[in-house]
Amino acid sequence: MEAVQASRTAGRPRDPGVEAAILAAVHELLIENGYAGTTIAAVAQRARCGRSAIYRRWENKAELVVAAVRALQVTTDAPDTGTLRGDLLAAALHFAQADERTANVLASILSEIGRDEELREVAYRVIGGPPVAVLTRVIERWRDRGEVRADAPIAVIAGIVPTAAFGSVSLRRRALEPEAVAELVDQVILPALR
Repeated sequence: MEAVQASRTAGRPRDPGVEAAILAAVHELLIENGYAGTTIAAVAQRARCGRSAIYRRWENKAELVVAAVRALQVTTDAPDTGTLRGDLLAAALHFAQADERTANVLASILSEIGRDEELREVAYRVIGGPPVAVLTRVIERWRDRGEVRADAPIAVIAGIVPTAAFGSVSLRRRALEPEAVAELVDQVILPALR
C-alpha cells in the first residue's frame, strides 16, 4: 500500500482543475444514474480526462464516490460555545447544511450502502464517522465537566441526529431542517443526557 501511495505522489504535480472536474462529473452522474450507473469510464468521459487520471487519485469507485460526496460537505471541529445545548446544536447543525444537490448526491449512494460492503465501509469512515465523532467529543467533554450523567449511552445518543439526517436524505432527498435538529437536541438528546 505504501508503494502505491508513493507512486501516486511521484511525478508532476496534480492539476487541481482535473480533480474538480472529476468530482463534478461524479456529482452529475450520481444524480442522473445513481451509484450503480456511475462508472469510472463515464466519469472520465464526462470530466474529459483519462481513466488513469482518476486511478492516480482514487483506488476504486467507492473511494472516488465518497471523495465526491465529502467534497460537498462542510467539515466541523468540536464546537465550544460555553453551553452543552449550544455545542450540541452547533455540532448537529452539520446535518442541516446539505443543499438540494448535496442531498441528491448523498441519497444516490445511501441507496447502495446496503448492497455494497466496500462502499459502506468507506462511506462511514469518510462521511458518516467524522460528524458522529464530533458529537461524541462534545458529549464526552460535557460529561467530564459534570453536565452529562456519567452512565449516559454516548454512542447511542451521538447517533440520533445522524440517523435522522440520513433517513431524511434517503427518504425525502433533502437535509433535516434546522428546526428539526433543534427539536431533536431539545426534546430527545438533552433529556437523555441528563
